[in-house]
Amino acid sequence: MQLTGDLECLATAAISHAAVIHPLQVPLWIDLTAVVAGALVGASVAARQQLDAFGALLLAVIMGLGGGIVRDLLLGLRPVAVTSRFYLPTVAAAALAGFLFASLVRRLERAFAILDAMSVGLFTVVGVEKALLYDLPYMSAIFIGVAAAVGGGLLVDLIAGRPVEVIRRGPWNATAALVGASGYVVAAAADAPTGVRQAIAFVLVVMMRLAALRWGLRTPLPADVGQKITSRRAQGDEDS
Repeated sequence: MQLTGDLECLATAAISHAAVIHPLQVPLWIDLTAVVAGALVGASVAARQQLDAFGALLLAVIMGLGGGIVRDLLLGLRPVAVTSRFYLPTVAAAALAGFLFASLVRRLERAFAILDAMSVGLFTVVGVEKALLYDLPYMSAIFIGVAAAVGGGLLVDLIAGRPVEVIRRGPWNATAALVGASGYVVAAAADAPTGVRQAIAFVLVVMMRLAALRWGLRTPLPADVGQKITSRRAQGDEDS
């Protein structure tokens, strides 16, 4: 009985140790860059919606931290946004900058489209990487990467009273995150270096997002295969 109790204590200690160590293996600068990019994108949304000071700051903070909070909750962790001393000051500074320079934000529409693509790419990379550090299956890691990428934007759309972009037909957003997360997982399965995995996922997301905005590429509508087969059969019967 004593041996069993000791083994349980060792197992609990190992899990707790892993929970402390693993988040630190995701480079802090990557996560904070995603937070800053997301906060500035949130500020640009607030500027377009002509929200007041509180609304602008709220959207910036939610866009900056929302994806990371969704990611950590799915992983069963306390959100690093509130456990680390770096995140809240960083997002607050980015949100304040976006609020103070609202007119500049409105004018730099194209620059913020690029920033939005980078934000989606960074949140995708961090989400997948953190999931794999916790030894989750590849499919689960892809899911968490996509959820982290679109989580902040989804919350902002709901709070701002806008149509939720991620569930509507439009430029590639979740689709780009899905492809990028899948690229990271494929590279991880091939035992590629971490930097290569990150670069592959980030470039895929950013290029797909920008290409969709540049050439008007949109997510496909559901294909009613049954209806198409029935129509072809009806047409064949008429021809015969």
